Amino acid sequence: MSNILFLDKMQQVIKSYDSDEFIECVQTKEITTNASELMNDTLSVSLPFNETIKDASYIAVNDTKEQEFSLYRILTAKDEDNLLSFEAINFAVDELDNFIIKDIRPKNRSFSYVINQLLSDSGCDWVLGVCEPTKTVSSTFYYTSMREALKALQELGAEFTFSIEITGNKITKKIIHCYNQIGKITNKRFEYGEEVLKIVHQQDRTNIVTALIGRGKGEEVGDGYGRRIEFSDVEWRKSNGKPLDKPKGQNWIEYPEMTKEYGIPSNGKMLPRKTVVVFDDVEDASELLQKTYDQLAYYCRPLVQFSTEILGSDSIGNTVSIHRGDRNYHYQTRVFKVVADHVNGRVQASLGDNLNGNSINRQLSQVQSNISDLDNNKMTFYDSTEIG
Repeated sequence: MSNILFLDKMQQVIKSYDSDEFIECVQTKEITTNASELMNDTLSVSLPFNETIKDASYIAVNDTKEQEFSLYRILTAKDEDNLLSFEAINFAVDELDNFIIKDIRPKNRSFSYVINQLLSDSGCDWVLGVCEPTKTVSSTFYYTSMREALKALQELGAEFTFSIEITGNKITKKIIHCYNQIGKITNKRFEYGEEVLKIVHQQDRTNIVTALIGRGKGEEVGDGYGRRIEFSDVEWRKSNGKPLDKPKGQNWIEYPEMTKEYGIPSNGKMLPRKTVVVFDDVEDASELLQKTYDQLAYYCRPLVQFSTEILGSDSIGNTVSIHRGDRNYHYQTRVFKVVADHVNGRVQASLGDNLNGNSINRQLSQVQSNISDLDNNKMTFYDSTEIG
């Protein structure tokens, strides 16, 4: 059972409910397909009419044993047939869009230092909670909102969640949590026919490539830039712990196993499916090879998504295993979307690669001189690994 609070425009609690008093209470959380967007988090509720809450501005939900709530700003309210219905969205994304950072330019600073600096400069009343990333940040935040700043940090390799603490009848703390990746690797195993009521398996083979030519920043020549750097002189050997073999003199890196499976048939053998990826900010050949490999690891395989209906699903972001023996589906995969019905306790989860929206096309875009650049909006958060 969940505790659900209604708050007024001053974010003061005006009424408290248990979830079993609602006709409907559905909470939907989805890690976005685009690294430059924060988590989608919405709430839809309906309950018998009550004069006290008909003009409420916010709804807080706590479905855990912890003291932190998820807070939602009400977007629409409807009074019909003695029922009140509300549609709401996580308030953090909206509120943080209105705190403006004037000019912050960190150089090789930690994530925690930068976030606290941004909060202070913007006059924001939020605080930083958990902060996992250990990498450093060098960037410029000039007359931009806290929301846009967090999106920029997320693109560097982080994920954010937002919560509040309520004491008495008011919000006493607004918290930003920063993770390397939301969720954790668990030992949870979902078997079809047990906790899992259904499994829908969807696969997308759009734009598979099995070899990539990586190109970095152009060399400075006069007033502009000339030939781009490549990684031809860098050698990788699997025997030395590298993920793939890449001999010297070769300006591309290939997954031979994926070429064998998804390559181009020619005279009884498979040729690699190649394209070019450009990293305008990379100046080091070894770094360029690593970044090219990271892209190849994503684009060389089909995307796999599972939609499931589960009683007592794992938390969003967690990595679980899912099994359906009669279809030979055995995957370790990540929960990227959870739809929780707090009235009947039923949970629908989507796992694997998020094939919703534009990501299903997995487009490769053309840039300068017909050089292909991988779509900057590709999914970076999810993967599915087939297991025995």
